[in-house]
Amino acid sequence: MADIHDELDAIAEQFANKVDLAKDELVETLMKLTEGKTTEESLELLSSINIEKALDLKLVAAFTAFESGVVQILKSTISTTTSAISEKSLQLLLNNAKGMLSDEVTKHLSKSALQSIVDGISSGQTSTQVIASLGDKVPNVKTLVNTAYSQFSNTITNMTAEKLPNNTKHIYIGANDEKTRLACLDKIAFSGAKGKTRKEILAQYGDMNNELFNCRHRWTPISDSPKDQGYEFDERRRERPSA
Repeated sequence: MADIHDELDAIAEQFANKVDLAKDELVETLMKLTEGKTTEESLELLSSINIEKALDLKLVAAFTAFESGVVQILKSTISTTTSAISEKSLQLLLNNAKGMLSDEVTKHLSKSALQSIVDGISSGQTSTQVIASLGDKVPNVKTLVNTAYSQFSNTITNMTAEKLPNNTKHIYIGANDEKTRLACLDKIAFSGAKGKTRKEILAQYGDMNNELFNCRHRWTPISDSPKDQGYEFDERRRERPSA
């Protein structure tokens, strides 16, 4: 079975592709509306259009894909515990995650699109050229999605751990390769072969989060068979490179 981070990465890629498609369609439509008009006339016309709302409607499919990633997180996190989080709480967390992502993608992209179109009209650019120039003005969407997933996952991890018995041991699982951060290597080493309690983890790190930005790790309760969780401490703990 594919690692959850591979699945989430594929969904983030899908989301990014849908954003690109929506961006291209939006620019093409707006450029066609302003065809033959001066920059000032175009700006007046564009100001009457809710570009953010138009883009938001085009991104419905992208956010549907995003929600499928959240479902994967819930399956992999809550299935390993005996605790349940209320549907109301989960919906609030989902709405918050979507809202933060929308702020980063929809609002930023709609404003950048408007500026790029106006600049393009005044300089005689084609819609293709405007789209190309817009690419340099938007954030890395795939990274934003993966970061949103990490934020959501961290919150779920902290909430579920809070409900577990105090003596529950947790291990830090995830990739261990040349891209693994030193902070994650430290957490792998800290969790050790037998895991650590929530109290011990909080005393050391203050929370049970991963490293958030593009991180492929998470804390999880240790099972009767850590190897089945992808955790082989003796093999996974590699020496930190010298400073």
